[in-house]
Amino acid sequence: MGRVWLAHDQDLDCKVVLKEVAVPPDLPESELHARIARARGEARHSARLRGNRHVVTVYDCLIDDGLPWIVMEYVPGARDLEDVIRESGALSATDTARLGLALLDALMAGHQLGILHRDVKPSNILVTVQEPRGARPSRIGRVLLSDYGISLQRDAGEPRLTAASGIVGTPGFLAPERARGAEPTPESDLFSLGATLYYAVEGHGPFDHNSYVATLTALLTEDPAPPRRADDLAPVLLKLLVKDPAHRLTADDATSLLRELTRETARAPQQTITDVPEPIEQTPTPQPLPTPPQLESSKPTPAPHPWRKSRRNMALIGAALLAVGMGAWAVVAGLDGSHKPSASPMNTPTGAVMPYGEAVGLTRELERGDCVNAVWANKKFVGLPNVGRTDCINSTHSGQVVDTDSASSLGDAQKNGESRCKDLLADTVNAMGDARAYALTPSKEGWDSGVHRTACLIFDKTTDISGNVGQFRKIGEQIGLENSQTGDCYNYKETKTETISYLADCGTPHDAQLVGWVPAPTGMTFQSISAGAAPSTLCENRYGSKYGTASRELLGYYANDETLWKNGFRNVECDVHATGGQKLTSSVIAQPTSAASSR
Repeated sequence: MGRVWLAHDQDLDCKVVLKEVAVPPDLPESELHARIARARGEARHSARLRGNRHVVTVYDCLIDDGLPWIVMEYVPGARDLEDVIRESGALSATDTARLGLALLDALMAGHQLGILHRDVKPSNILVTVQEPRGARPSRIGRVLLSDYGISLQRDAGEPRLTAASGIVGTPGFLAPERARGAEPTPESDLFSLGATLYYAVEGHGPFDHNSYVATLTALLTEDPAPPRRADDLAPVLLKLLVKDPAHRLTADDATSLLRELTRETARAPQQTITDVPEPIEQTPTPQPLPTPPQLESSKPTPAPHPWRKSRRNMALIGAALLAVGMGAWAVVAGLDGSHKPSASPMNTPTGAVMPYGEAVGLTRELERGDCVNAVWANKKFVGLPNVGRTDCINSTHSGQVVDTDSASSLGDAQKNGESRCKDLLADTVNAMGDARAYALTPSKEGWDSGVHRTACLIFDKTTDISGNVGQFRKIGEQIGLENSQTGDCYNYKETKTETISYLADCGTPHDAQLVGWVPAPTGMTFQSISAGAAPSTLCENRYGSKYGTASRELLGYYANDETLWKNGFRNVECDVHATGGQKLTSSVIAQPTSAASSR
């Protein structure tokens, strides 16, 4: 189907990977168009998941001579799971559970967006292998799900990939309902995950036979042989491999069971910990902070105009290309960080495991989507805060866990967790008006108890946040200045005292779209920006030539709280509106950077 090349991006001065679509000279035109559509779909689906640490990241999809080339990040030393097992033997049950958690994280992120992978199997799992060390040796480092080549976005009207046999996928790792011709579902991906984990821990697939037909027959009619090496992992595998999707283990339940298996393995030498009941977690009382800002505009609110999407071309590659085969592409990327947390002693419940240390005070691991209140002893972001979970929607909060970063060791987490969090959150942070990434890495006690992920949080630098951040926001939710992002589309509701913004689908008629932020000039006072047309003039100066037309205009919005302005929230939000009381009918930005769920 194609070739994968190692390449050098001359603009970014780094190695990247190019996936080339292979086209035989005698290929029928209909098949040619199908392959091009497949490559574009692969790039599009992977790009929507680019913020997930366990999905191979796509930079771009270039068109050269009518054919697509997918540009991806590169991970030195990454190998597919099939090769690892073939050359080095099956994984331990604990490593397999860790592998499963990483893959579930990737699959669930896709399922939330309606994206089905449809080809989960060992050769599409990339891992970095490490030398076993310490009391709980692990051979697995990074885990990435690759090859969204036959993935499908449900209810998106995409063309369905078909095969001469009517079966798209790999027998032995294909869900039985799909082999019978039923529509793919998230449960189908979970069956394939179960077969892949079975292969990882046993060294062979659950339905392996010596022919295609025999394997397919076993998949449809036989139960898998009871795993012999899986120990306590065996029930999880067998529940994932249930033939009826209605009775198959759910993703949430599988995640809980696999996480418990990794925790129990980590706790085994510490009997005093496993017998101690978990104390009730207390949420700290935050220091008073300003009320989240309302929007103030220097012009009345108008509305829209349609546009036509154009794909960005990336200037890339002039040097020679090195073919590396179809199997592995991806990355490890990091940013230098300045946050060096320091713990301070405090009283904690006797016997409680503190995943991030006593200063933080949490007694349970933070998960993606958790909202928190944080109280710093002195200056914000200096040292470790005291942290407690809180509700994301019904109250303001300090920040939200937008992603997590899995580490291969405690040293790896402490050395690289912060920089990797910054990299994972960079797109969302840069799209927001006054945001900052922050990392909570496991303490030694937390690591020994099974917490092997750094929590990657986003805070607003100057105020609390109302509602969710990034991909956790949903269409129809109320949005404030502090959690708005470049690319967001809005509908407005007027009240007697204010204009309320609600997140809208950019593909449906909407009142406005956020196209960027402009810092107020140094020395500008709150009184001067509140008077006249300064905010909208700033936006016109920055974005007018790019987004302004006869039927569109730019309006500027700012924080209407003087204390907040003095504290540093001085970026002006620039929104495009249509003139004449119309609505925008599509995005004015070719590739919006914001992420929100319609589910």
